Amino acid sequence: MSFLWMLLTYTVLISNKSFGVQNAKQAGTTFLKSPVYVKSRPYQVLYNVLIFPIFLWLYSKGIDTNNIKEFMLNTVIQWTILSIIIDYISWVLIPHKFRLTHKEFYIDYQPYITLIYVAIFVSHYIVGFFIS
Repeated sequence: MSFLWMLLTYTVLISNKSFGVQNAKQAGTTFLKSPVYVKSRPYQVLYNVLIFPIFLWLYSKGIDTNNIKEFMLNTVIQWTILSIIIDYISWVLIPHKFRLTHKEFYIDYQPYITLIYVAIFVSHYIVGFFIS
């Protein structure tokens, strides 16, 4: 069930990226250098800081446990690892028009990709602050 909630969250975030970058061709440049994408990169971390805690809270509401904070920590560890794996497969390995090279994804996309994974991981602290 945790995996399904993580996939739903991931889909919401990725849809925003994919549908929001329509003018790369119009600008005569690549996806990573598109003016819309470049301007949106700092906000991608913010999306993750907002969206992942909401979905973590929604998911944890349906779970009956004695230690909700430990449960949420275990969940965000799983979600962070799954996000890293899914990002690698979907953005680097699978060929599509938004595909990135290893360098583009892991070097050129810094510090944002690291901050996004940190945002996923700290989701339990954000939710924990509001539910305690």
